[in-house]
Amino acid sequence: MSIIVCDGVSLSYGADIILEKIDFSVNAGDKVGVIGVNGAGKSTLFSIIRGNLDASNGEVFISNGSTVGCLEQINDAHRFGCSIYEAAVSAYGYLIEAEEKISSLRIRMENGDESAIKSFVEENERFINNGGNEFRSKTKSLLSKFGFSESELTKNADSLSGGQKTKLLLVKLLLADPDIMLLDEPTNHLDVQACEWLENYIVASKKTFLIISHDRYFLDKTTNKTLEISHGCSEMYTGNYTQFREKKKALDEAKLKHYNLQQKEIARLEAFIENQRKWNREKNIIAAESRQKTIDKMVKLEKPKEKEKGISFSISHSGAMSKDVLSVRSLSMAYPNNPLFDNLSFEVKRGERLFVIGANGCGKSTLLKILTGRATQIGGIFELGYNQTIGYYDQEQQLLNQNSNVIDEIWSVYSDKTNTQIRSMLAQFGFRGDDVFKSISVLSGGERARLSIAKMVACGVSLLILDEPTNHLDIDSREMLENALLEYDGTIIAVSHDRYFIRTLATSILEIDKDGFDSGYCHCNCGYDRYISTRKKNEPIIIKSESGSGKADFEASKQRKNQLRSAKTRHGAIENEISQLEQELYELKQKENEDSIVSDYAALNELYERENATEAKIDALYKELEDIEEILSTYNE
Repeated sequence: MSIIVCDGVSLSYGADIILEKIDFSVNAGDKVGVIGVNGAGKSTLFSIIRGNLDASNGEVFISNGSTVGCLEQINDAHRFGCSIYEAAVSAYGYLIEAEEKISSLRIRMENGDESAIKSFVEENERFINNGGNEFRSKTKSLLSKFGFSESELTKNADSLSGGQKTKLLLVKLLLADPDIMLLDEPTNHLDVQACEWLENYIVASKKTFLIISHDRYFLDKTTNKTLEISHGCSEMYTGNYTQFREKKKALDEAKLKHYNLQQKEIARLEAFIENQRKWNREKNIIAAESRQKTIDKMVKLEKPKEKEKGISFSISHSGAMSKDVLSVRSLSMAYPNNPLFDNLSFEVKRGERLFVIGANGCGKSTLLKILTGRATQIGGIFELGYNQTIGYYDQEQQLLNQNSNVIDEIWSVYSDKTNTQIRSMLAQFGFRGDDVFKSISVLSGGERARLSIAKMVACGVSLLILDEPTNHLDIDSREMLENALLEYDGTIIAVSHDRYFIRTLATSILEIDKDGFDSGYCHCNCGYDRYISTRKKNEPIIIKSESGSGKADFEASKQRKNQLRSAKTRHGAIENEISQLEQELYELKQKENEDSIVSDYAALNELYERENATEAKIDALYKELEDIEEILSTYNE
């Protein structure tokens, strides 16, 4: 059954057409990925669906009784006017009001007003049935999953960064649990763990989702339909992003083939008509008119529209270079009260594409700043190989002169090139016509990203160091960047949260996690899928380098011993936790028979809730114990 229907929705401002002929329907429970280049009108479509913007033509129908919630893209200027916890828990406004009403009724009963008893019992029962006993703990739990610690909850929400505010609004939306959720770039600023949690939530949910995202990995995991917005029009496809891309390619090729065949047939008929008319005899005129009628009766196929122009470029290296690109030994970094990594050691060889992953705040970007001389380590050393030239991409685009314009910014680096050469290069990165004279201060995030890449790669480099290069890029631009990096024969060290990007390019992985590994990190010579598959199974991550050197074998053996010791330690800790929780559960069950509890409905209900929570913890610990015992058995084989 359709829960959303868009029928001929169009929007224009004067001669500027933003959307036209938007026709699609979404069934209840569908998860729809909404894709298109930057500026295609995706966020505008969301505003129309929500009723915040009136369409010029057409209508949007929402199923009766269905509620709509939206996660919008915001900036640092967004204001909450309350604490982090208050902003999140406000999603349960109806329960907070009920709580206050119950409190008022309780006071009346305590003051001897017997008429309040019936209302109190009814309101309290309704409150409990609607989740009144759990909504505050549920709020704190969800905030924790998105990186907000208990100590931060009283912090003023207005002091958060734009990314943190986005995460807070996402928490509030998920707690509100509307029937239809419109998510506009939900994975922006989320680390991998938070992305994976959100993926699992969406997949398990029976709600309806429309998701604008450039995160192809996220779309593949969560969506079962794909809505493409292109040239103001829409087309719905069955399947996730990867399936859409395959179907789209085949469909575009078929459309172009049919169009060309029809044009060829029309040209053949027109040539026949022209030839017959030259003879100007009756039978020739009749034959010509017959063929003209054939042409007139044809359903003319529209010429497939050309793909919207994005970026298209290549990267060259800077000549001869050594096989040993980088050697990092015992590198350590910390800020006051914030240790990042310690005793970090790894090597990078020519042609390798190393991706650095880990949770937000683990020190990934700081590591890149150290390697490029923009920060200084507190311990250890690193050495670059012979004749290495570095191209550095900063995710914050701080390497751009805000007082300059696009063409002058490139000219400041490549003063030997002509105006035509500079403009030709900028066109490869999507800056055409008057765009080259735009002030850098007014560029969008995506435009800044493209200009930074252009500035970095125009002259050859042997080592690319990239910090979140796909942020702000649309899908087409990301794929262009991937293709250029795949063809690049130099070396890459990159930090990214874009798992599709990592999966496409990575030849080795460095994960920084001071709590997850005894050494604080794990360095493996393998692709992303293989690494994550092994990591999720909690199996020993032992992946030898191609050289099979003694040093690699030694490091693998050391890692295996560390993981065995960690598994044994956790096994003992779990057994102790289970013992303590089972004793706690026994004591809770004993309290059920106490006279003071039996006669107090609220206290008895609270006791049941604590018992259920304790039993759930015990079940989870037994499951973890089984997983660890399975891991330990692999060491004994």
